[in-house]
Amino acid sequence: MPSRVSAVTEAEHRARQQFDALIIDLRAARLAAGLSQARVARAIGRSRPRLSAWEQRRARPGILDLARWAAVVGLEVSVRAYPGGSPVRDVAQLRVLARLRSIIGPAWRWRAEVPVSADPRDRRAFDALISNASGAVAIEIITRLTDAQAQVRAALLKLEAARLDRMILVLSDTRHNRAALAAAAPGLRPSFPLESRDVLRELRKGRRPLANGVLLV
Repeated sequence: MPSRVSAVTEAEHRARQQFDALIIDLRAARLAAGLSQARVARAIGRSRPRLSAWEQRRARPGILDLARWAAVVGLEVSVRAYPGGSPVRDVAQLRVLARLRSIIGPAWRWRAEVPVSADPRDRRAFDALISNASGAVAIEIITRLTDAQAQVRAALLKLEAARLDRMILVLSDTRHNRAALAAAAPGLRPSFPLESRDVLRELRKGRRPLANGVLLV
């Protein structure tokens, strides 16, 4: 699996390529509309030398400048973020993982940062994968439950890509997470029906839980 550093480098490289392609499109649209650099620069409140530097890719405009520039030449810029990999784990996540390992005991073999597929273009990974004779269980660490629907959907997509059928969402046991979990329970329960005590009981006995579940640690 690519390292976190290489994944960041690859993402930056792709972003630069996409940004350069966008600048080329904006310049082409300006020329097609018969607009001079000076005319476009005045319309967006920038100098002609600044616009020239952007078009020659010697400098990079901000998102608002891009949006104004695009509007002047008859285009529209849309910026969105898509799932592309697993986020860099912070100290809080590592602590949760360590607590989990200590409370379920030695009955499981552990692997960390396990790729969800063999496809090198898919940089997603499970935080951990535990296994023994009873089977394998994917572990996803959530230190702060914010958008439960989106976080759960991302986790389930990983599970599907890996062709596994068992996952435990492990949450930091905080007041915020308990409240967020209670609020999200109706939507969460169909995909993760087992409660914390049931998950913990099975894992401590070295048994794979009978269904997906949520565990507060």
